[in-house]
Amino acid sequence: MNKNCYIWTRVSTKHQEENGASLDDQKCRCEKYAQEHGYTIKGYFGGKHESAKTPGKLIKDMISAIKRDKSVKYIIVNQADRFSRNAGQAINIINDLNAQGVIIVEALSGTDTSTPEGVMMMQVKLSLAQWDNTNRTNKFVSGRKHCMESGVWIGKRPLGYDKDGKSLNSQYTINATGKLIRKAFKWKLQGVDNFRIMDRLSAMGLNVSKQKLHKILTNPFYAGKIVSKFTDGEIVDGKHPPIISWIEFVHVQDILSGKTGVYKHQKETPQFPLKRHIRCAYDGTPMTAYTVKKKNKDYYKCNQSGCCNNISATKLHALYEELLNSYSIPANLREVFCSVIRDMLVRDNDERKETLALLRKQSSELKNKINSCKVRYGTGDIDDDVYTTTIESLQSKLAKNELELSKAKENLSNLDAAIYDTASTCCKLGSLWRNAELELSEKIQNLLFPSGILWDKEIGNYRTINENKALSVILRLSECYKNKKEENSLENSSFLTECG
Repeated sequence: MNKNCYIWTRVSTKHQEENGASLDDQKCRCEKYAQEHGYTIKGYFGGKHESAKTPGKLIKDMISAIKRDKSVKYIIVNQADRFSRNAGQAINIINDLNAQGVIIVEALSGTDTSTPEGVMMMQVKLSLAQWDNTNRTNKFVSGRKHCMESGVWIGKRPLGYDKDGKSLNSQYTINATGKLIRKAFKWKLQGVDNFRIMDRLSAMGLNVSKQKLHKILTNPFYAGKIVSKFTDGEIVDGKHPPIISWIEFVHVQDILSGKTGVYKHQKETPQFPLKRHIRCAYDGTPMTAYTVKKKNKDYYKCNQSGCCNNISATKLHALYEELLNSYSIPANLREVFCSVIRDMLVRDNDERKETLALLRKQSSELKNKINSCKVRYGTGDIDDDVYTTTIESLQSKLAKNELELSKAKENLSNLDAAIYDTASTCCKLGSLWRNAELELSEKIQNLLFPSGILWDKEIGNYRTINENKALSVILRLSECYKNKKEENSLENSSFLTECG
């Protein structure tokens, strides 16, 4: 009796293959059954990941082969659901094959479709498989939705984080790459172009494309938030540590969309220097500006629906100047300020030193790779083409690294000049801002408050966020000076201690 057969194997996903349903295991079981029952194997089909939802090319190839080779009358599968876990689809395939006189044999149970009873048994098994698949899918989706709504991200691990645990027990920690991503956000807040950020990151060992950088800068996960189809597009507070604050993230989005004071305002609105620099304290929305022509008065407002944060531009400008004056240090205390600010910047210069260390480490690694490549070329391990391509790539990266390294060293060496310039400017902040042209006003605003400033209508005043580090020292110096007599202030030995 002719018992020629094909063997069909299928897994729909790599995960399924790694969890007890491997293609090799199916193949071995089918071959063993064929050998024990006298079948002649004339070919193998499947053998790759094949979707369980639609009949793919692989099964169509097998059906075409059967039509060409009329001697093949059997198809052996490990289990019936290897055709598909969609019962209707699998039953249609089996019926089409039966119509061609081809019998399906299940190696696991010995059930075949040569009899009506066998066909019915196969259909029942397929229906049960589809029910099980649907039930597991629903549980899986429900579980993911619950995790997301609870603030636990269970998708692909974002760049810059390490992950431990599963499902609700997932815990994320910021790794070394995450610290570089934080720098990218800070640079963007300072108005640095994306291509320049890419060069700086590359010099520190993190290579990202233009598209990848944009995805990073627009991903709310880095601000401690979760947005997913499982949350119906709603923003959920995540349980993972944020790389930047939400206010900073919103400000970066404004920069990317060109809606921030980092960029020039339209020429027709020079009377609104604080436009989009001020944010509503309740929702972080940048405040816009308008003019009531009948009254010839200017106003700032929050455009968030339902938020009635609306205030006179004259009042806001006066309070802003007053705020800046509170940071202004008396001119005759400039040397004292320089001394204190130097000590503070030296203590708080860890980030700049960390950047310098990263660049030096990356430079050392690149030089080692270049030397290793030269040794391998000298010993004949690599040919001319590989050597040339590799050396050119490494030397290009090293050149970028050395450029960033020299800039980092220069930034550290120019500390004295930066301190003196800062002190000179800080002696006249309020009047300087009030009398400046629009472009200079914006530069002062973004230098002092790089993430913007909040207007709180409840207290009728500003709330600062992420202020320039020098400002806190200036404020302490000014307050100390007001409480001391001018003739004794420079001689008092405790003055620096109290102010610094």
